Amino acid sequence: MNEIPLYWLFIAFFALILMSAFFSSSETGLMSLNRYRLKHLAEKNHGGAMRAEALLKRPDKLITLILLGNNFVSVLITQRATYIGSRLYGEAGIALAAGLLTLILLLFAEVTPKTLAATNPEKIAFPAAYIYQPMSKVMLPLVAIINWLAKLVIATSGDISFASGW
Repeated sequence: MNEIPLYWLFIAFFALILMSAFFSSSETGLMSLNRYRLKHLAEKNHGGAMRAEALLKRPDKLITLILLGNNFVSVLITQRATYIGSRLYGEAGIALAAGLLTLILLLFAEVTPKTLAATNPEKIAFPAAYIYQPMSKVMLPLVAIINWLAKLVIATSGDISFASGW
């Protein structure tokens, strides 16, 4: 990758941050929707509301889809940041990248997008539903496998009381 110009690596890095922000904000937006208003808008044939309502009928699949996308993007972001840091500052750049990346991800890919989505869920959730609906069809086999594995882990864990562990 030494032949790839740094500006292309930075462009890819920022594009990935935007993708992570999309996944984070849309998760919060979809989960924050007022279900009564959603049903009302869907009955009036609002496209985004109809898609969001369909996605929310299976929240386990929706959450898995969103987390799958966000985790994949986060791994790519980390790889890019580490590589950029290494190219710019050698070994010290790797540590610097880790510190800066934590701040960048928290601010631009988590806290800010989720806060915006929590205060304006429809503006985030309805457009996102247009992306998630076809994405859920393409990713269905992988989502089903991950959900099956998660249920298997839960089933083999025995009777766990989450409240007592906190």
